[in-house]
Amino acid sequence: SNAFIPLDNITESSIIILVILACEAFVGMWINSFIVAVNCVERVKQRYLSSTDNILAVLAFSRFCFLLKIMLQTFYSTFYPEIYYLNSIFQVFRAVTWFFNNSNQWFAACLCVFYCVKIANFSHPLFICLKFKISRLVPWLLLGSVLLSLFKCNDFNSSLKRIYNVKNITVETSLSQILSSCGVGFSMAFTIFIISAFLLLFSLWRHTRQMQNNSSSFRSPSVEAHIQAMKAIMSFFLINIVDFTALLILLANAYEETSAASLACTIITGACPSVHSIILILSNPKLKNTLIKVMPPLIQRNLNAFAVYSPVLLTCPM
Repeated sequence: SNAFIPLDNITESSIIILVILACEAFVGMWINSFIVAVNCVERVKQRYLSSTDNILAVLAFSRFCFLLKIMLQTFYSTFYPEIYYLNSIFQVFRAVTWFFNNSNQWFAACLCVFYCVKIANFSHPLFICLKFKISRLVPWLLLGSVLLSLFKCNDFNSSLKRIYNVKNITVETSLSQILSSCGVGFSMAFTIFIISAFLLLFSLWRHTRQMQNNSSSFRSPSVEAHIQAMKAIMSFFLINIVDFTALLILLANAYEETSAASLACTIITGACPSVHSIILILSNPKLKNTLIKVMPPLIQRNLNAFAVYSPVLLTCPM
């Protein structure tokens, strides 16, 4: 039998949402593939990649795969629901969703922890020890993030029950198991991200206050750089909170998959990683300069005029 939905049965709103998600996924995939490509080229040329660039490349690759998954999932759930909601296919999509959501959160947490340890100034012996060892720990942190994400996929999938017939589609979710999985999965990563961001913001704020007291000019270049760094970290902080909230709503199946709230959350979860990646590019001189070279002249002028978000983040020793 033909599982394809007749075009007459596809609503105008479904088409609009599909176009939005497709455009969002395409732009996000281009942005993240750009980050991966630039770092891969540098790795081949220099035979070396800094710890920051390693994290950025892995995070961008994971986000690229996540956005590709959103594109495929939206297409199949809209045009081929009878195939999409087959138990095996549905479970695969949900497992992949969980894995990339989890790994993206952990990679973002690794990036924030790395920045925090390298840039923040605290006198605690453990913190000082981490400053000297964090670069060597990065590969293990990334590997641990992948393994933990894979390990939790099975737990998450067991919490889903799918009921499907031709006229009605429902997805039953064990909320307690979802929350339990989240507790060990991306909720832990989210907590680590928040703590690292808070410590880094506090350290930058304290250092900015000291420079203001010692500087005759309130807006000296050093003070301005630290203020821009604080703005960048705050933007990461807010983006992660919005993304995390939308993610929880989707994973808990609080609304029907075709409802406006669920579709809005899907759009948000696709947009947040891309927005974060754009900020990462604009705050990284190497990525930003490469992007300017490949852009048309009009966009080049706008990018050149755009103030770099966080110079301090990218001048720390790696």
